[in-house]
Amino acid sequence: MKIREIAEKLFLELGQQDIVAGSREERESLEKIRGIFEELQLPVETYSFQCSSWREKHVSLHLHDHELKAVAMPNSPSGSVEAKAVYVGERILREEFRGLDLSGKIAVVKMYRKIDEISWQYLRAVERGAEAVIFVDPYPDRRRRIVIVPSVDYTFSVGSPPPVPVASVSLLDGLKLVQAANRGEKISLEIETDADNSATTGVVAAGNLEGPIFTAHIDKWLSGFTDNVLGLGIVLALAEKYRENAGFIVFGSEEYGAPGYSPWYWIWGSRSFVSRLDERDRLSELGLIINFDTLGGQNISLSASGVDLLSGLRKILGDSYRYTPDQVIFDSFSFTMHGHPALTIHTFEDTLPIYHTDKDVPGNADWQKIEEAVQLAEIIATHYMKNKCKMLEYTVLIDKVKEKAMKLKDIKEASELIDFLKKIKIENEKQAHYIRRELTRPIFAGTYGEVFEDPVVSYPYLLEAIEDLLSLTQSQMDNTKGESKLKALVKTVPGWETKIYDLRILVDKNAGEELRYLTRQLATVYLAETRKVFEKVASVAL
Repeated sequence: MKIREIAEKLFLELGQQDIVAGSREERESLEKIRGIFEELQLPVETYSFQCSSWREKHVSLHLHDHELKAVAMPNSPSGSVEAKAVYVGERILREEFRGLDLSGKIAVVKMYRKIDEISWQYLRAVERGAEAVIFVDPYPDRRRRIVIVPSVDYTFSVGSPPPVPVASVSLLDGLKLVQAANRGEKISLEIETDADNSATTGVVAAGNLEGPIFTAHIDKWLSGFTDNVLGLGIVLALAEKYRENAGFIVFGSEEYGAPGYSPWYWIWGSRSFVSRLDERDRLSELGLIINFDTLGGQNISLSASGVDLLSGLRKILGDSYRYTPDQVIFDSFSFTMHGHPALTIHTFEDTLPIYHTDKDVPGNADWQKIEEAVQLAEIIATHYMKNKCKMLEYTVLIDKVKEKAMKLKDIKEASELIDFLKKIKIENEKQAHYIRRELTRPIFAGTYGEVFEDPVVSYPYLLEAIEDLLSLTQSQMDNTKGESKLKALVKTVPGWETKIYDLRILVDKNAGEELRYLTRQLATVYLAETRKVFEKVASVAL
């Protein structure tokens, strides 16, 4: 099995251009993958889903008579603007933009250090009247695509398209634009794009889906070697090795595709695939998902769906690797949210300098670490083949709830939950699946537009919320913290819980008794909801 040979050949065949969700290139690439699986004499199924598609048709950026190389940001509308440039730096907070007049101007913006959050910078610039936005990459000699969504949350619902054209340039070209802005000079930007909200994406599934199942996505922005031609190449190499002894799934529409400019635009192909299987009561037929994405860096991470799987992985592989809860950016998360065991092996943080750029090429990959990551996947797969879900540590699902409840033991319902859990035993994957599904959620620790962190996949998520409430209550009782620190603490409360927004008012009013009452009331509800999950496991043959 020559992974490097397969991946580099695939890179040449797919080319260094975009393979966009719903595009002809994506459909042809998926059909090619289907053909490879068929040549290996594997059973193959293809699933189709509606999706959104977007493509850049033309971009030109001129400073005087000089053309600078730019790329349109995904979701950018078509448009032509000639106006004075205004450099706004790395501003991102609304108060940082306050007083800045961008009316009739082109905003030149340094990409925020957390690159996937630059939609907030775009939104603030548009609020101040910008006619177009040009992002400057933090690295030289590369252009980068980041999907722009002018929304104030990350819901699965439909959103709105960006209202003005938006592009990105390299750091070196960005410096030229900054100098032009300092001289009060005009620049011209012309973008032509094509959007289709009724396109079609697909998923190809092959082999023995009882698992283990090796997965990767096929779509990409720009050259996209580590994200994710490499992952696709690994799946094909493993298919050649394992044949009918494992399953293989290739997802379209990972980078983009949720219809209607949805704020949660990514992993649409896998989300649609999992939902369809779940509707047909077929999801439980699938084995363990082992997903590959953004490999090529030095620090290998394993992000897994539940504390039981994380514990099992650590026991099998040891402590030399970074283990985290599953991350919302990976296709494995689509399975995690349905309670299904899944993990992604990745080096995401290491690949950020080349992430979604035209510099994401094979020469920047660490092949020794790639081989090591594949070896880890094979070790996990071998354990699953021998032991199936026995490799998961089901007792940890109970222990984690007990651990959280112990911090709340002064509340009667918490002590009662701990005593009840002592009688519970998880005996099969169907029970574990139900528990994970009911008690796992992504939690955003903060207020959108003020805190710029990724949502954290939490288990048991309801008890995490109680901890934050108790922390608020205790901090309010401690007058030495001061109002500013209290407000900072409030910002860390999970943003998904609408009732918690009221706590900011309570803290500002210094209504300590009201806050303590609300905390206890919510704690009682959350503890009861958590207990109901285990009561069902105890009383019903799932």
